Amino acid sequence: MPKFQVLHSGENQALIDATYAKIEKYVNELFHEDEYLKIDDLYSFSFGTVSVNIIVRPWHAEDVLVDVFCYLAEDVELNSDQMEEMLRMNATIPFGSFGLSMENSIKFSYTLAGKNMDLNEFSAAVQNIAAIADQYDEQFANA
Repeated sequence: MPKFQVLHSGENQALIDATYAKIEKYVNELFHEDEYLKIDDLYSFSFGTVSVNIIVRPWHAEDVLVDVFCYLAEDVELNSDQMEEMLRMNATIPFGSFGLSMENSIKFSYTLAGKNMDLNEFSAAVQNIAAIADQYDEQFANA
């Protein structure tokens, strides 16, 4: 039996709020006020031709998820070669992964555990998602 504890279900609103406060602080360290938007609980900024989004999601009673993501293309029909290429790209990219939503949108995302997230890992996630999404969005838009 592993030494780690089994994750407990539940939602911790105080931790969600604390993580949003941490994100607010980090976003203000990384951006000028006019470089990002906050709409309800979603942070968003533009980088090149993509829009990067950041949101906190409940995970379990002792932690939350910070999802950093971009939608690269909507309503796409990928053939098997394109899907295979996307999977191979996932195997080589250090932060994040490509996925296909139920609505046939291509999403590039990276998720962090929020409770102990620091500026270094938040910054790495935001920068890598932005740079990689901007690099590949046109490729998938033409799929």
